[in-house]
Amino acid sequence: MADTWREHIKKTAAWTIRALLVALVTAPAITLLAAMIAFASRIRHTHPWIILLIPFGAVATTYLFSVLGPHLQQGSLRIMSLISKSEAEMDGSGAVSFTTDVASQERPISTRLAPLLLVTTFITHLVGASGGKEGVGVQVGSSLASYIGEAESRLRHRTFPLHHQGVYLISGAAAGFAALFNAPVAGVLFGLQFSNPRVNRIDAFFPALVAAYSATMLSQAMHIPIIETVAPETLPFTAHTLLILLLVAILFGLLSRLFCTLIYQVRHLTARLTDNVYLRTLFTSTLLLGASLAIYLAVGSFEFNGLSTHLIKEAGLGSAHPLAPLFKFVLTILTIASGFIGGEVVPVLVIGSTSGALLASLLGSPAATLSMMGAMGMLSGATKLPLACFALGLELYGFSNPSLLFFVCAVSYFISGPASIYRPHQ
Repeated sequence: MADTWREHIKKTAAWTIRALLVALVTAPAITLLAAMIAFASRIRHTHPWIILLIPFGAVATTYLFSVLGPHLQQGSLRIMSLISKSEAEMDGSGAVSFTTDVASQERPISTRLAPLLLVTTFITHLVGASGGKEGVGVQVGSSLASYIGEAESRLRHRTFPLHHQGVYLISGAAAGFAALFNAPVAGVLFGLQFSNPRVNRIDAFFPALVAAYSATMLSQAMHIPIIETVAPETLPFTAHTLLILLLVAILFGLLSRLFCTLIYQVRHLTARLTDNVYLRTLFTSTLLLGASLAIYLAVGSFEFNGLSTHLIKEAGLGSAHPLAPLFKFVLTILTIASGFIGGEVVPVLVIGSTSGALLASLLGSPAATLSMMGAMGMLSGATKLPLACFALGLELYGFSNPSLLFFVCAVSYFISGPASIYRPHQ
């Protein structure tokens, strides 16, 4: 019994050190990512004509990936695949060593991935594509964690099991997500479940916890910019409230379903146009530029390009443009189809929050509350991670009525169907 306890303490101490190392390298990288996005956005706002370079930015991104490694553009899927294989190894269905290529298309995370993601994300926000940041943040966190794992393997002259790498990747994802959103609980849940929502990696819970909380504190110390929100009003827990929120959740579940479906449909349709990836990129990015200019002519602003996180606050205040959800929806679909790098979570939050505010004006409900419900409900359906979205809602908004938020996240998740922003089918 004493030997078992000592082994447990030894293992816990080892993973505490590893998780702290993951946080120490991830937090500065995520802070740098946020600073680069902010800098790119300032340049674009100062020089609005840069929006005309959207096709050039898309082609440049495609070129960088084609030269440095086309497989790197599927970084998220690669990380999820490695985590899933590490789960299979735990189950005894296939042991693969930590330093061995899983397959030619699933080699260990390349050291080129993190810097390439930072550069291409900068391009995305410089030219004004409607991208996010969490997709890159999670990949950067996981890739840096993978580098630490490989370095440990070489320093100790020891071959670790793939399961070991899986825990590293999960911890890195948790740290990256937590640091970006100042949301450690959501970071832990996201890291544990994003590769496979049906599997809870309890073995990685403690390392993910240490990495997420440490990375959040470190990024706060480095003054990482965070999303500004409006505190929602508390609603009474009544049958009438639940009925309204049921309808709201169904609508946002269907909206997230439409969003995920269109992502894959637009990619499929453009892939059929030509086998030349540069022509496809040029075509879709030209459509993105056209849509951006058309919206500018309609409203006199490019505020729907880029991150557009200010729209989340405006939605909470009830002052967002009534067509904001439609504008952001179209620009985001075309951005993803054009191959720009960034992520989908922030655009989904913007679409959901502005849609919720619009719904609030129709129902006579508090804008801040329905804006939050819309953001988290749509994100829950789009990611298929209702628990992580529930936690993110509480951490971003400080909502004091968790039972209602949980209800919306759950219903939206059930209604949204099998597809997600990470893969066409679960």
